[in-house]
Amino acid sequence: MKKFLHAAAALLLALQAAPAAADEFYENKTLTLLINFAVGGNADVEARVYQRHLSRHIPGHPTIIIQNAPGAGGLNAMNILGLSLSSRPDGMTAGYFTMNPIVLILGDPGLRVGLPDFSVVAGAKGWNVAYGRKDMPPGLTQQADFAKATSVFAGGYSRSSAHDTRLRLALEVFDLPYKIVTGFPGTADVNKAMLQNEINFTGSSLPAFQTQAIPQIVNAGIGMPLFHFSVMGSDGKAVGNPSLKAQGIPAFHELYKTALGKDPSGPKWDALLLLGTLNTQMLRGVLLPKAAPEAALAALRQGYRSIAKDEEFLKDFERVIGERPDIVTDEELQPLFERMRNIDPAIKKVLQQSIDG
Repeated sequence: MKKFLHAAAALLLALQAAPAAADEFYENKTLTLLINFAVGGNADVEARVYQRHLSRHIPGHPTIIIQNAPGAGGLNAMNILGLSLSSRPDGMTAGYFTMNPIVLILGDPGLRVGLPDFSVVAGAKGWNVAYGRKDMPPGLTQQADFAKATSVFAGGYSRSSAHDTRLRLALEVFDLPYKIVTGFPGTADVNKAMLQNEINFTGSSLPAFQTQAIPQIVNAGIGMPLFHFSVMGSDGKAVGNPSLKAQGIPAFHELYKTALGKDPSGPKWDALLLLGTLNTQMLRGVLLPKAAPEAALAALRQGYRSIAKDEEFLKDFERVIGERPDIVTDEELQPLFERMRNIDPAIKKVLQQSIDG
């Protein structure tokens, strides 16, 4: 009986200690958010809004700092975190990453880790807008003129990035002649190249589109927004973002029909629609190394669930980005991961051919 009572007491103490461990894990500590693109890029801009508010939502209220590790189209930082190349998997470094569903579906020689090497804290949805210079030959006076372009130079990050692949597929669905200028470390570099007329077409998620492309390119009269990438609705048909449409930026399938008088179709369109859907539903991922302590994972998950209800944070994010964040929990992301494991072989073939060139 004594042994039973001792065991019961020990179990009770363990159960009482578990929440306390999560509550106290980050007390008097510093949490680094590792960003997989350069300073001034989309993920970086967003992360710095989180930096101002996240600490008070994480038990223990850690100091939060930002570290940028651009390179290889965002894969460099994923390798650093997943392989613990510059820090121990102690929960003190978390990734705030722009996610690339293509490399998770097809693999990539530059990515030395996979989803099984990480624990998912949370994610965020986000939309992407494509824009171009008005002097793109023979000239753009309205968005539908894009369908008549005779010389497109698109700016990107790496052939296997979702960014570059979406641009290639969009151009090929329109059957436009193009070249991709890739290898830029971040969005600021891409926009600088557009300002210098080294490229005339690119895309961006909303942070850099709102803070860089609009003031530097659109309001300056150099370029115009062309479309935002369509996603798959609940009925399987293409839909867009009502807020962006209200701003005069049509969804891709709407621009296509306006310009060419028919709906887009074919394997490349199917691949573009799926990629747009996956990328929009999981634009950002907040990850810890798989070996990180459970207390760290629990504390960060609690922090992201809490900040999603923080009106001060939501207003600050909207002020900077132009839209409120759409944070998703780790449980909500699981169906997307399952979907990526069961991609139609025909679509996988189109994506692989697009990357291989």
